[in-house]
Amino acid sequence: MEYYAALGSVLLLLGIALITPGPNALTCFAHAGMFGPRSNVPLMGGMVIGFVTIEMSVGLLVNTLNDSPTALTVLHWIGMIFLALMVLGMFRFNPSTIDTEGVESMLGVKVGICMQFVNGKEWAFVIILMSNYIEPLGGGLQGILTILSITLSVCLAAMIGWTFLGARLSNFFTHETRGKRVFQICGVLLALLWVGLLLQGPAQLE
Repeated sequence: MEYYAALGSVLLLLGIALITPGPNALTCFAHAGMFGPRSNVPLMGGMVIGFVTIEMSVGLLVNTLNDSPTALTVLHWIGMIFLALMVLGMFRFNPSTIDTEGVESMLGVKVGICMQFVNGKEWAFVIILMSNYIEPLGGGLQGILTILSITLSVCLAAMIGWTFLGARLSNFFTHETRGKRVFQICGVLLALLWVGLLLQGPAQLE
């Protein structure tokens, strides 16, 4: 039962992450709107490489520190800080200030990789997922690979979805009124997630 409860929690967190657009989603959306869906193939390839690198690194670090509750607690709160910054960013961001004029080149693999290392939202969710659910999902490498396979599959499908949506609605997020309202709603959802994770607290080792 613990395994399936953890699996459900991972999917719930991913669901919240996917309905609150972050840098990856917005980049795929806007890039496809400017250059067409096919232009996102190398960009998403880079995103996958960067994502797998970060998730494996964090997973192995968490697994190494598995016998140190203090270290896991610190990692948990690092993720919480990243998430809090994302909440503030959602409320303060004005999408109408996005300027796509004068863009001359398409984004490729290198940009997709580098984006992952400065993506605060991604770091927040990866740290929280790995620090809380490796053990319930089998522990060690099995737990890491389980989380990685689920998140990669779901997130890649979402990026493909954002790509085709961007080709149809390229000006939606940059609209002065509608765009800002979308980001405020996303900020509320992330804030509710933050409160839920605060009440849950760091993972407790047995």
